[in-house]
Amino acid sequence: MIIKKAQEKGSKLLAFVCLAALTGTASVAGATYSLPADRSVVWQGNAGVQGDIPSRTTIYTTLSPSGGDDTSAVQTAINNCPSGQVVKLNAGTFKVSSAIQLKSGVTLRGAGMGSTTIQGQSGMSSGFVLGVGTSSSLGTSINLSSTASKGSTTITTSTPHGWSVGTILLIDQLNNPTGDPPVTNIGDNGTCTWCGRGNGTRSMGQMAKVIAVPNSQTATLDVPLYWTYDISLTPQATAVSSPVANAGVEDLTVDNETSNQGTNVQMVGASNCWLLRVEVLGSNMYSVYLRYAYRNTIRGCNVHEGVPALPATGSQYNTSKAYGISFLTGSANLVENNQIYHLDMGVMAGGGPMTGNVIAYNYVAAMYYAPSAGWQVDTFRAHSAHSAMNLFEGNWLVGDCKNDNVWGSSSHNTFFRNRNTLDTTRASSAWDYSLYANNQYYNIIGNVIGTTGFETAYSVAIGSGSTAIYAIDTSVSNTLRHANWDVVNKGVVWNGADDHTLPASFYLASKPSWWGSTQWPAIGPDVSPMYPAVSTIGTGTPWGSSKPPLSPPALLKAQ
Repeated sequence: MIIKKAQEKGSKLLAFVCLAALTGTASVAGATYSLPADRSVVWQGNAGVQGDIPSRTTIYTTLSPSGGDDTSAVQTAINNCPSGQVVKLNAGTFKVSSAIQLKSGVTLRGAGMGSTTIQGQSGMSSGFVLGVGTSSSLGTSINLSSTASKGSTTITTSTPHGWSVGTILLIDQLNNPTGDPPVTNIGDNGTCTWCGRGNGTRSMGQMAKVIAVPNSQTATLDVPLYWTYDISLTPQATAVSSPVANAGVEDLTVDNETSNQGTNVQMVGASNCWLLRVEVLGSNMYSVYLRYAYRNTIRGCNVHEGVPALPATGSQYNTSKAYGISFLTGSANLVENNQIYHLDMGVMAGGGPMTGNVIAYNYVAAMYYAPSAGWQVDTFRAHSAHSAMNLFEGNWLVGDCKNDNVWGSSSHNTFFRNRNTLDTTRASSAWDYSLYANNQYYNIIGNVIGTTGFETAYSVAIGSGSTAIYAIDTSVSNTLRHANWDVVNKGVVWNGADDHTLPASFYLASKPSWWGSTQWPAIGPDVSPMYPAVSTIGTGTPWGSSKPPLSPPALLKAQ
């Protein structure tokens, strides 16, 4: 039986609640659904390490911990390692008194998470424990000579650019707070001066790599433009100076609990780099921090615990503490198959801009929130201008997907085939998806949302005291919601006549090799069951290599 239900898509549209979807299958045939071209980019083949993480087998040298300060031994081995080879760290704890910094082309590999540990020591002043790309600056900005259209792979500059094949660019333009969508670095907390170049006045943009130079004023890019860069907004391209490329960290723990640096692992000025099966333990402000980061992969990692570690779920971190994976200027990065827990939030879009990234198949639960023990926790937070065209697919999320207006705008982010529940011990601002002012053109497609008996309303205005599936500011009228199953309707809510057959993925051509035996796709109203059983969470791929110290039944209630 199909019941008509009102829903918006810009202006008023018709939607349907399909009660037959309680079986987990869609009842209406048709073409396979695809996102409108103006609300998405081509993620497939355009996110993460190009060609995937390489499997390097040549060991340059093998080190064992000395029991004393191992900084010099580890750093010297990295500095002397030939490109394409591995510095191998045996099991044990390597104590470091200053940050370890990778160079291009080198893999740093341990004996496994919890077996090999790089442990920062008290008194460090580097600001981070491990750097995959540790610092980076920008070159001279060059104006584009004409509007560069979304989907194009060519840009033209007004003067000779001096770039070569392999140059990593930041392309941006001036904010337009009255545009459609609005792009602004001014939010509820004032002006964000770090949300892009020009003291935050260039929050909309992306990164890309030059793959051809037809002439001195033209460059061909490796990924299509995410946005139309309007000549009236003075679009510019700026080269990233000397990025670290093709470097990776594998199979070890990075521990910041003693050193208490602001950042645990830093990926600043990193391109085509990776973290693979890395435990990131002890976050002061940032667990993993990405800036000027392009086409990096973070896969199979356990990211958890703030500094100091909190003893109970009801405890709180202070403001600006214990963030998980945080972006401040990055594009085409892939954050895939990780476990993130016991932090203030899971993934943060810090703006400046964050665009074209894929956050997929992660298990994000047991967060702690600073303002009040009763406030709902955040698994994802769009927190600064301007995140756009990012894909969040196949994640298991316990907490709000919050898109706030604290430091400005965001737009065109897509949530697809996620399992959304809330921490049922926290009923204040308890919404699975919240869209505050200046968060426009979001796509929420094919998700399974809610905990039976907790959410009491389908869609409410921001500020409502109701527990709800959605809370949306009254100024936001262009959210696209389609094919989502929720516990309030106890069925699937469709968007008008949009196709009811969902693709398995928006960025994968087929089941990935690391997936394991879990059903594919794992989550959605069109698979049976609509999500994996709680008892399977954390026992192996696709949600990490070891079970975190949680009690899943207390947080994740089977429907």
